[in-house]
Amino acid sequence: MGASYEETMTVPIAAADVGQRAFEVLRNLQGAAGSIATTRPGVLSASFRATWRSWGEKITVHIDQASDGTVVRIRSACAFPFQFFDWGVNRGNVQQIRAGLEPPHAPEAGRP
Repeated sequence: MGASYEETMTVPIAAADVGQRAFEVLRNLQGAAGSIATTRPGVLSASFRATWRSWGEKITVHIDQASDGTVVRIRSACAFPFQFFDWGVNRGNVQQIRAGLEPPHAPEAGRP
């Protein structure tokens, strides 16, 4: 199995809205190749082109409704199964998606 990176987060937003946001974030990431597929309800999959640092990545976003919001599991894995070092590409992919899904911060009280 090649190099991969995964994170789980909970956001206080409805699952349908998180799914739409995830789709937009994936679509806007640099290197997106082809289409973003919904392989089954609550799962988005996307492939990313090869670069000088990797032979491409496969990204999956699992979205599940929970009592306290929506649980999102983001995984980025090298497309080539024998690529054991990714120079931080998978972590960077996950962090970009995570940043795009985090709710905007409310302005601090007392600030204009």
